[in-house]
Amino acid sequence: MSIAVRVTELDELAGRQPVEQGVPGPDRRLRIDTEFEDVRLMLRRWHAACIDGALPPYEELALGSVGRFADELAVVRLSECGEGFILRAGARFCGLADIAEASVSLSVLPFAVWRAVNDAIDLARLAGRPYLTLCRSIIEGMVSTMEVVALPLSCRWPGEYFLVFARPRKSQIDLARLLINSTDEGILALSPLEGVGAALRDYQVLSINDAAARMLGASAENMRFRLLSEVKGAERLARLLDQRSCKRPEGAAAPSLELEYDLADEVLSLQVGVVETDGLLAVTLTDVREIRNREVLFRSLFDDNPVPMYVRHVATGAFLNVNAAALHLYGHDRTAFLALDISSLEPNSAARVGSSGERFACHRTVSGAELDVIEYTRAVTVGGQAATLSTIVDVTERKRAEERISFLAHHDPLTGVGNRTTFSQEIEEAVEIAVAGHQPFALVLIDLDDFKAVNDTLGHAAGDSLLIETADRIRRLLRRTDLVARLGGDEFAVLLRGALSRDDVKLLAGRIIRAIAQPHGYEGHKLSIGASLGAAIAPIDARDAGTLLKCADLALYRSKREGKGTFHFFEPEMDAEMRERRELELELRATDFDRELELHYQPIISLRSGGLRGFEALVRWRNPRRGMVSPAEFIPLAEETGMIDAIGRWVLEEACRRAASWPPDLIIAVNASAVQFRQGRFAQTVSEAIAASGLDPSRLEIEITESVLLADTGANLALLERLKDIGVRVALDDFGTGYSSMSYLRRFPFSRLKIDRSFIRDIGSSRESMAIVRAIIGLGANLGIDTTAEGVETGAQLELLRQERCGEIQGFLFSPPVDSAGALRIIDSYRGDESKVA
Repeated sequence: MSIAVRVTELDELAGRQPVEQGVPGPDRRLRIDTEFEDVRLMLRRWHAACIDGALPPYEELALGSVGRFADELAVVRLSECGEGFILRAGARFCGLADIAEASVSLSVLPFAVWRAVNDAIDLARLAGRPYLTLCRSIIEGMVSTMEVVALPLSCRWPGEYFLVFARPRKSQIDLARLLINSTDEGILALSPLEGVGAALRDYQVLSINDAAARMLGASAENMRFRLLSEVKGAERLARLLDQRSCKRPEGAAAPSLELEYDLADEVLSLQVGVVETDGLLAVTLTDVREIRNREVLFRSLFDDNPVPMYVRHVATGAFLNVNAAALHLYGHDRTAFLALDISSLEPNSAARVGSSGERFACHRTVSGAELDVIEYTRAVTVGGQAATLSTIVDVTERKRAEERISFLAHHDPLTGVGNRTTFSQEIEEAVEIAVAGHQPFALVLIDLDDFKAVNDTLGHAAGDSLLIETADRIRRLLRRTDLVARLGGDEFAVLLRGALSRDDVKLLAGRIIRAIAQPHGYEGHKLSIGASLGAAIAPIDARDAGTLLKCADLALYRSKREGKGTFHFFEPEMDAEMRERRELELELRATDFDRELELHYQPIISLRSGGLRGFEALVRWRNPRRGMVSPAEFIPLAEETGMIDAIGRWVLEEACRRAASWPPDLIIAVNASAVQFRQGRFAQTVSEAIAASGLDPSRLEIEITESVLLADTGANLALLERLKDIGVRVALDDFGTGYSSMSYLRRFPFSRLKIDRSFIRDIGSSRESMAIVRAIIGLGANLGIDTTAEGVETGAQLELLRQERCGEIQGFLFSPPVDSAGALRIIDSYRGDESKVA
């Protein structure tokens, strides 16, 4: 048997750096950790034959005079496919490699030699210089370390050529002695010396290991080739062997004998085994003191042990003994238990063995209950027969708890899909594989649309039910190799493994959107939400997990921004847009409100009187670097970053201050963001703005959208009542485009309903838009709430609204939003002509 180990591996095992195979520089010399000086000479010849960095020619070294090395060398050629073939080899090499002929494939070599030769060639080929490996082999019963050196050559014939040298080192290990001394059992080889009448008188020690010499009170060297009777402590063994039973057939084992005697202040108890072959005796000595002590201890610990235990016969499997704890665990009495076989306890044979030798199995009690148990076994002897002692640990509850903990560590506890931790690990591994060129994949992020509305209106139990159903719907659309995870809240992610085309990903995204959009029943309600999706492809869009997530998030952001129920792939320009958005955020945070923010005012006209009713205040941002920034850009950004509260406070204060200087019959309408409304301090902010400006509270109208009212019904109504107590008016803006919660119209007296411009734009061409406008105006009239139409731009729209008895209008037909000076001009204009609209 041989063991091949590369030299670099041996160095690592020795705890040092690998031997330097060469040194840099123009005079680079080869240094290999060889034992032989003539090998170093051969290496120097190889180096001398290297001209201008080229490998030595095959003809010069392999066909030239290699002296006495020829007997230990082989010429190996590697084909284009990398297969090695021995072209010729010396007799000594053939003997070490255990081959009968020279022209053979490397693959026929014994494994150890093949490994060493193959490694030496591979390393020499890679380094472009000779390389040495080592392997262990058995030569004439001795363990030898063989050096294998491969020298790369150049050749004009196809393939790559190598000279391979093999020679065992001088140091050798006696394998038999190594093995016999590695055991604690005493082993002797004895030659019986017969006396007159064939009576045995003595025994000559031919071989003895250290353990046997130690048991007999001597050293192995002193006992070898001596008589047992001459060694103090061994004479008892000689007498025991002399008294043993009559000769048995050759090769048969005699019954075990026992020997007990005093040695160096201790009493030894030995079990003696004897086998006779060709007139020689092989004797084994086993110290049984510990075994006997364990037997006594076993008996004292077995019966009263609180841990369930039983003993089974090795050959038959029959139960030999059982303790009270095991009877209690399984519910049997002793007689019934001992009559069982193992299949009665373990009907399902699918047990598994752990790394430490313990068995994990499922056992059944007398009542039929199943127990998860761990069985620890060890060999014992009962009545001179081999048996197995089993210790049973009931881990049923622990296993269930561990499985639950393991599940929770990798899964979302609500939906059962993967959690953020699992997803992060999976995507890291998937990216590594994709970057290595093996398996591209797609990452899809999913954000639920309108989920918060469900949570806020019906409660978290409804939201949880919807999340569970959503996860199931996504999972049903995926393959087994794909992964769905909940990242938190209403965010999901899908990992699509494999080289899917963009069309395949887009098709799946559409199916996910449609599946999520299907209504979900919950306690008599039909819950409807949507989903926005963004995707990125690895390794095309990114080559690390963090960047890939960022790319998919940018694609999702585009989908959310463009509307609900949409899907986008990542595009490089999205990153530029996000950087631009971050820059805008930084500039917004650094804004000097008094210098850069300004209010523009759009007039509100009464259709009944034709006069000016007031103005809606609209904030504008004049950025020093960008110029005028659209509110559509910075207002959503201010809401996301929380800056809307400070901006809204400034708008309120400025609008009230300006309106306080206008005629007392004109109102000022100010929009309130949903974020402001949920802050809890909004009513106080309104009060402070009114007090600072001196404006009559009845002249201030706060415009809120229907989405503002979806959060907390009780808190919303309380805040609306506080605004009413202050004396300000409250208008419901963009009515008809949101959730149209009629209960709010019944429970709170709004001052106005504002009809969204999207309906006004189409009233001349769309019967549906006209019907909606007519319904809103009629609803307001029946509830005693005035209506205002936004976005009036044509005379035809004006006439239709007049026919429907709309109360107020505003739009470009009369005036776009103007600055404070423009607002004063409009006021002066209407004061001069009260019938502008009429």
